[in-house]
Amino acid sequence: MLTDPIARRYFVMNTFDGVLTVMGLVLGGALTIADPLTVFKTGLGASLAIAISGFFGAYMAEQAEQTAEIKNLERQLLHSLKGTDIHKKAKKKVLMLAMVDGISPFLGSFLPLLPFLLSHLGFLSFGVAFVSSLALAFLILLMLGFYLGKIMNERPWKSVLVFVIGGVLIGVLGSLIERLL
Repeated sequence: MLTDPIARRYFVMNTFDGVLTVMGLVLGGALTIADPLTVFKTGLGASLAIAISGFFGAYMAEQAEQTAEIKNLERQLLHSLKGTDIHKKAKKKVLMLAMVDGISPFLGSFLPLLPFLLSHLGFLSFGVAFVSSLALAFLILLMLGFYLGKIMNERPWKSVLVFVIGGVLIGVLGSLIERLL
């Protein structure tokens, strides 16, 4: 599935977006609300919103691109491609890319929320859930950076550093917002 370069880009970009979205929510919400169920529900709502947005946005954009490519090819061939393998593969590609675009930000944002669910259920204290959530978020960022580094056949730590800097920036901004407002 992630052999397609567009799917890889969607996966990395949107997982990154999901992680940073929930990090901002956790830093803003957890520090002011301190209720694990509220943080989890709010994060789940954000996770679902970003997943649905990703799926439908990618579906429509990819549908437009694939339709334009097929119409261009049809003009060149002076023949309709409806029902051909080319047409069927284009439809499958649109759906596959939309699914990657929807699932990846959901996973990136949902996984760091799990400690708050565990806290609500009594398995973790709120403080441990907070730290665990941020640790999971940074772990995902590390894995994404490492994955990109491997794709580029370069030292993965360069990509890891860039992704972690993004996470640290969200942490700093989230802390500043919490202190200033």
